[in-house]
Amino acid sequence: MNQKTFVKTFETHGMAHTLYPSYIGTNDSGWTIEGRIKEDYYQWVNDFKATHPEYGKVSGNFESKVKATSEEAYNHFIENHPPNKWDYMDI
Repeated sequence: MNQKTFVKTFETHGMAHTLYPSYIGTNDSGWTIEGRIKEDYYQWVNDFKATHPEYGKVSGNFESKVKATSEEAYNHFIENHPPNKWDYMDI
């Protein structure tokens, strides 16, 4: 059976919508998250890839587009690892 990919696009209007660096690695939620930590006074993660043994995969960037194996996977990821919304001008 072919599973349809869930895609969500974002318009952040210049604001940062990033993952916390503390999310990188294997989490109690079951998600294993990979991404490069960026640093300029603050630390954050833009592009990421995440896998879960039950829900599958979620990847992308919360400032443009995120893809998931299903809407259920996306919702579970967001419930456990919501993006941090902040202003790049605060750097």
